[in-house]
Amino acid sequence: MAATEHRDARRAQIVTGVRAVARAQGIGNVTVARTADAAGVSVGMVQHYYRTKEDLLIDAFRAVHESVLDRVDHQIALSERRGARIEQMLVDGLAQLLPLSPTRRDEVYLAHAFAGLSLEDATIRTHLDDARDEILRRVSAALENGQMCGEVDADLDCAAAAFTVVALVDGLAAKLLPDADTTERSWAVDALTDAVARLCPGECHHGLDD
Repeated sequence: MAATEHRDARRAQIVTGVRAVARAQGIGNVTVARTADAAGVSVGMVQHYYRTKEDLLIDAFRAVHESVLDRVDHQIALSERRGARIEQMLVDGLAQLLPLSPTRRDEVYLAHAFAGLSLEDATIRTHLDDARDEILRRVSAALENGQMCGEVDADLDCAAAAFTVVALVDGLAAKLLPDADTTERSWAVDALTDAVARLCPGECHHGLDD
C-alpha cells in the first residue's frame, strides 16, 4: 500500500508540473525536461513513470477530468442535501465545466488543448471521447431521474437533450476562455440556467404523498 501511495503521489507531482508548463507556455511546449523542472523532480523520474510525452499528457488530462468530476459530485451532493430540484443539480454540476475561476480556466484550457491534439492522435482522441461520454452519461442519467420525479417531460429524449446542453456548455466555455469579464461570465451562467430550465418544466412529485 505504501508503494502504491508513493507512486500515486509522484504521478500527481509530475502532473502538476505538466499543468504548470501548459499554463505558462502552452501545451505545445510541454516536454519531459520542462515538466521535470516545474515538478521539482529529475528527468529520469519523469521517464520512470511515463514512457512517452503522449503518456504524460494523457495522464495529465485524466487527472484534470477526475478533478472536475469530483467537484461536480461535491456540488450535486450539496444540492441534494438542500433538497434541490434536479434542475438545480444540473445547473450546479454543469457550471463546474465553465472557466469561472483561475483553476477552472486552467482545466478548460487543458481540455481544449487536448482536444486540438486529438485531431492528429487516435490514442488521445480515445481518451477525450471517453471523458466526454462520461459527462454525457451523467447528464442523461440526471434527466432520466427528472422524468421519474416529474420535473422532465416523459417523452424527452434524454440522450439527445444531454448532448445539446453539454454542447452549449462546451461553447460557453470556449467563449469565456480568453479572459472573459464579469458580465460575460454572468451571461454564460444565465444561458446555462435557461437551457436547463427548459428541460425541467415540471414539478417534482417525490415526497408529495409522504
